[in-house]
Amino acid sequence: MELQSRYADIQAQGLGLVVLTYDSVETLRTFSEARGIEFPILSDTGSVVIQEYDLLNREQQTGTRFYGIPYPGTFILDTEGRVTARFFEQAYQERFTVSSIMVALGDPVNGTDRNATRLTTDHLEALVYATDGTVAPGNRFSLVVDVTPKGNMHVYAPGDHTYQVISLRVDTPEFIQVHDVTYPEPQIYHFEPLDERVEVYEQPFTLVQEVTIPMSREIAGLAAQPNATLTIEGVLEYQACDDAICYTPVELPVSWTFDWRPLVR
Repeated sequence: MELQSRYADIQAQGLGLVVLTYDSVETLRTFSEARGIEFPILSDTGSVVIQEYDLLNREQQTGTRFYGIPYPGTFILDTEGRVTARFFEQAYQERFTVSSIMVALGDPVNGTDRNATRLTTDHLEALVYATDGTVAPGNRFSLVVDVTPKGNMHVYAPGDHTYQVISLRVDTPEFIQVHDVTYPEPQIYHFEPLDERVEVYEQPFTLVQEVTIPMSREIAGLAAQPNATLTIEGVLEYQACDDAICYTPVELPVSWTFDWRPLVR
């Protein structure tokens, strides 16, 4: 259902959308009509295409209800039909959200439209938001921090040094699965008195932290409760320096609140 709700946004990016599934034509027709699906859904009878692309989920045994399903994922194709990117999960119940894929492809999300929180310190300004405001069990989406160092300030990027790297730590709830944060390319800062060269960020940059809500009966029950919300809490950690002083490391509490989308069964 998220794909249908975002279909106009996908088209606005100049993209098309086709879904391939192992379900029968009749099952897909019934589902599409009941849910108002407007994009094409193709029936891969016998999972022939799924197997040709080596996507068959081998965790499902022959003869069982779910045999024939693929590992869930998305291929991005160019106008020549060449695959330019792919987004896949191991668990068949989990999916990247449309917005998280867009961010991974380099399409910026407007944080001011995402109920963003603005943080200001002596060293930087940060805009904290999420790619999605409504989430469901099985969603993989992104927590985003747009960081702007203040004048003559830099913070540390991953590299060959012992300074504290700027990072986003997700603390609660415990069931959230946290993936590796995506860092942009750093600059090299040359500290002449020590002839030291380290990886830093001096210009505005963005951190992208992907997280997954696992699929389970307990979490599905949380999502089904009337007016229920999900709050994710964490900490933005960094150490900043200018041309003369390295300041004490800073920890900034951050949080995101989401509406739940109940599962469609």
